[in-house]
Amino acid sequence: MQKKQAWFSNAILFILSFILVLPLFATLLNSFFRDFTSMIPKGFTLAFYAELFTGENQILPVLLRTVVIAIVPTVILLFLLLLAMYAIQVHFPKLDKYLDILSKIPYGIQGVILAVSILSLYSGRGGILSNRVLLLTCAYAIIILPYMYQGIKNALVTIEVMPILEAAEILGASKVYAYFRIVVPSITKGLLATMLLSTAILFGDFVLVNILAGSYYKTIGIFLNEIRGSSGHSASAVSVIMFVAVLLLSFGVNKLNKGTEMKQKSAKAIKSGSSKEKEHAKHELYRV
Repeated sequence: MQKKQAWFSNAILFILSFILVLPLFATLLNSFFRDFTSMIPKGFTLAFYAELFTGENQILPVLLRTVVIAIVPTVILLFLLLLAMYAIQVHFPKLDKYLDILSKIPYGIQGVILAVSILSLYSGRGGILSNRVLLLTCAYAIIILPYMYQGIKNALVTIEVMPILEAAEILGASKVYAYFRIVVPSITKGLLATMLLSTAILFGDFVLVNILAGSYYKTIGIFLNEIRGSSGHSASAVSVIMFVAVLLLSFGVNKLNKGTEMKQKSAKAIKSGSSKEKEHAKHELYRV
């Protein structure tokens, strides 16, 4: 009976995996072959990729701008939310439900509505508020707010923040120092996963950047829309490059996850009651 259930589960997983991988595989084939109108593609070539990297309209500057505009709002919002979470955890725990409600508001705001509202409010003003890149950065921070808040909150739930801060204060460290040097490093994996999700959401955006920045700050979404009208094969190549770029970001996040075990051991040692573990935690606290 167990063998039958295992076979059925493996079959379901294989079918789901095939359905998920099939569009990517078809896109990959379309980017490598000139003729993909039949079951067997014909005319293998790398010309579509070569044109993207060596032609007049190159993809590398566009890809770099996309990575920057996707990472910068994520990092800024992460820092602001960590500060807000510290204030709520330590000083204003009753405000947690209001921050939770506030973070869910962007779910109901469509990208077009947000972009048009921002333009109508700030387009006629001078100074820094008229900078399109700044407006785009702020709009992206609003869009990813629900994902960032929930990810950080879930990461903090996995550890007992207040006992760690109180124990660190007994050992001679301030709560702010312990929060950013013990608590935050202890949830690094959760924070990096949240940042990766938010960056991936912004990476393929087209609506916001097209309305707010347009050709002033061309990202991969605008680049893909422009090249789609001239060549479907080149558009497939751009899609594959986007996938590879996100995959490399994921690989980089996994590499950053290494080396956080020592910080987590430090936080666990502070929570424990034995004097030996507290001495080890004290050593780790002052070492970092």
